[in-house]
Amino acid sequence: MNKEAILRVKKNVVKDETAGESTFFITDDLRIMQGLPGDLIQSLLNFGIKNVSLIEEKVLEIGSAEMCNLLSHLFISKMTLTDVFLRKQGSLSSTAMLDEQFMLVRALNMKESNENDGKRSVKIMLRKSDSKLLYAEASANFVDLLFSFLTIPLESVLELVDGNGNVTIGCISNFLNDLNTILSIKKKKSRKCVLPLFYSCPDVFPDIRSCKPPKYYCYSVPRPNGLNFYLTCYHETGRLLTFMDPKSLTPNTENSSGYVEKNSLFVITDDLVVKSLSSVSSISLLKEIGISVDDVEEQVIIIGEVEAVALLKACLCSSSALSDLMKVYV
Repeated sequence: MNKEAILRVKKNVVKDETAGESTFFITDDLRIMQGLPGDLIQSLLNFGIKNVSLIEEKVLEIGSAEMCNLLSHLFISKMTLTDVFLRKQGSLSSTAMLDEQFMLVRALNMKESNENDGKRSVKIMLRKSDSKLLYAEASANFVDLLFSFLTIPLESVLELVDGNGNVTIGCISNFLNDLNTILSIKKKKSRKCVLPLFYSCPDVFPDIRSCKPPKYYCYSVPRPNGLNFYLTCYHETGRLLTFMDPKSLTPNTENSSGYVEKNSLFVITDDLVVKSLSSVSSISLLKEIGISVDDVEEQVIIIGEVEAVALLKACLCSSSALSDLMKVYV
């Protein structure tokens, strides 16, 4: 079918839980409280402030750049608002450091890895002289795993990296817990993460799946100038249609095709810059790094569920994610 069809949907009225003149207090470590005088007084007392004349007020202009900066600091700072809005860019407080226990995966967890979980191999290039990681070479299935990290909701990410969702790094737990309380969101145990339609996640994470597409039916209505085609999902009066993955070059692909071209090889830097190997020759890459050929050592590592979780942890808080991943194999 190559004709345009109009989708008829019912309008659902969604209640805005925060609608109205509600105000909130947000502390430096991202505790969120409703703007009640009693909460303000208690917060000031917690900070040791008894004289309100000592308080200085500032109005900040917050745009998309500031929000992105705030998001990045959620995982590395205990004084998030101070570090984002009051310090010079790139300057962090002494509390903005990674929790080494959070970054490391114990050997015990390695033994608990399921032998049948989805595994993929990655070739790691190291400098012999100091064991510094130079870059990695991998096929499309590993790169799909990396890109799938971007599709997982933040709360589900925390549940993956810490089984109870009690991640202590930064202020992210404070933010999510208080937000759920304010919005009266009841957290369900063993709730599986469902990604949007055609967003795929490799089978290395068995509890994450893509939502199933709705059933749409096509029917036609005679008009003076011909037939008008309509789509509906509320009654089966027309022909059942099949959803296709819009990312796929194959027109009959019903399931998600991933994020990169299959049967391709990629180069991944330590800070997770991904380049097609066809666009980066190995010689030019070694020239760029500035290393002697006889100082390069090759290792092959296997990525299963435990290793993927360790990599996801490193992605949250590290600018050398692959090097942090290698700690799993020590």
